[in-house]
Amino acid sequence: MIGALTSMSPAIAASASMPVMGAMHAGSMSGTTGTAAAAHGFMAHGVVNSVDVAAGSVNITHHAIKALGWPGMTMSFPVRDRKDLASVKAGEKVDFDLARSPSGQYVITRLRSAR
Repeated sequence: MIGALTSMSPAIAASASMPVMGAMHAGSMSGTTGTAAAAHGFMAHGVVNSVDVAAGSVNITHHAIKALGWPGMTMSFPVRDRKDLASVKAGEKVDFDLARSPSGQYVITRLRSAR
């Protein structure tokens, strides 16, 4: 694979080493070990694209989360407390905290408007 990367453009070669986003679920990416992620929360910042109160989730285009080794991307996350969804709307800049659930899925534990 390394040889193939050298013949690609720098942008394509760089993207080959990034996680594939497509239909990826928020819980399927693991930038840290299970123990470390379960023990700590991760702070992040982004912009809300949509809110799904019925599903208890929010779609956010977030900045890179260095502690997880994630580049900036767009993802849907479940929220721990659906009441947090009432305080944000599409187009709004937000700060949020993520924690890894025992099942390995990343869940928003706190969601608020960025100040």
